[in-house]
Amino acid sequence: MRRWVIGIGVLGVLAMSVVVQSHSVTLARGAARRGWVSLFDGKTLKGWQVHKGGDWKVENGALVCPGTSAGWLGTLSPSTDYVLELQFRGASSVNSGVFVRAQKEGLPWVSGYECQIWANMPDGFNTGSLVGSVKALPASILSDHWNKYEITADGDHFVVVLNGKTLLDAHNSKHLAGEVIGLQCNKDNAIEFRDIMLKPLPR
Repeated sequence: MRRWVIGIGVLGVLAMSVVVQSHSVTLARGAARRGWVSLFDGKTLKGWQVHKGGDWKVENGALVCPGTSAGWLGTLSPSTDYVLELQFRGASSVNSGVFVRAQKEGLPWVSGYECQIWANMPDGFNTGSLVGSVKALPASILSDHWNKYEITADGDHFVVVLNGKTLLDAHNSKHLAGEVIGLQCNKDNAIEFRDIMLKPLPR
């Protein structure tokens, strides 16, 4: 009798495992149906191009720039209108940014937008701002912890959300088209990025 009970228990555990795995597959397929695309595989720099240094590498599932030199990393595939989600980690004083609608050549913060990651920019375009274009509400990042950025670029409408708080919701038509999404690294400013997801929007 005890053997039957044990056997039934094992079957129950196996059945539950199948249900959990099936549910995970369903969630993954659901995410794909919603149109989200992963821009970073967590293992390599595939799909990215290094621009002018930065010493980028992959460690523990994250894109890491140790800050030994300045540079930026850009996507190979073009994107114009989208919702971009990513996580980043750095010190509270870190100076970095996410480039939106940048060109592959030249200065990405000039050819496109820079969504700021820096608490104390002298001109006041602090974290969440589109540098030189629109200033964000005051905000602080979680020092040395993972922070979540959600950046929406839909025509001339831009929305920036940091850790669930909307910092910017504005219209600007300086750059209505562009080539790539970019990640910035400045000298002596170590920064990490992970879980980089893109949802293209119809034009």
